[in-house]
This record gives sequence, structure tokens and C-alpha cells, in this order.
Amino acid sequence: MDRMVLNEANLTNAVLVRTVLTRSDLGGAIIDGADFSDAVLDLTQKQALCKYANGTNPITGVSTRKSLGCGNSRRNAYGSPSSPLLSAPPEKLLDRDGFCDSATGLCEAK
Repeated sequence: MDRMVLNEANLTNAVLVRTVLTRSDLGGAIIDGADFSDAVLDLTQKQALCKYANGTNPITGVSTRKSLGCGNSRRNAYGSPSSPLLSAPPEKLLDRDGFCDSATGLCEAK
């Protein structure tokens, strides 16, 4: 999604984990409940989104503000795709391969 124009896009509850959104325009986008964990965003875009970010993603359980790193003094407080050890993956993952535990919502990578 690098260099995309997503003005006023409805990204409600979107799972944007590890997406590359550099030079993308998210002006006026609806991001309630969106999960941006480990996404790569320009600092100015991240700051703009933090002004109105709210909600918690129903799939991953991650707060939109937390996933963007809003209010943190560290620029990449939650990691990035190039340094994923700074953060943990979301607790709940999509059941892509059928290896998910229905009780916990956790999946094994196989």
C-alpha cells in the first residue's frame, strides 16, 4: 500500500499489521478500531492519525492508538517490519491455515 491515496477511506476495524504505508495519503480516513501494529508510516502521517485515533480492533484486540504508537516518546515504540523484536505479534490472528485454537484464538505458523 506504499504511496496510495486513501483520502476518506473507511478503514474501520481493518487489520493493517506490517503494512507499508510510506508516502501514502490517509487524510480524513476513518480508522476507528484499525490495527496498525508494526506498520511502516511516515512520522507526519502517524502524528496526524494519532490526533483522532480511537477504538480497539475486534479481531486482534489491539488499541488503534497503541498500534500507532500514539503518546510514546520513542519513534518506533512498537517495532517495525525491519525490527520486529521490539514488539510482539497480535494475540489473535486470522485463521488462515486452520491451525487456530478456538478457545484462545491463537494460531500456529506451519
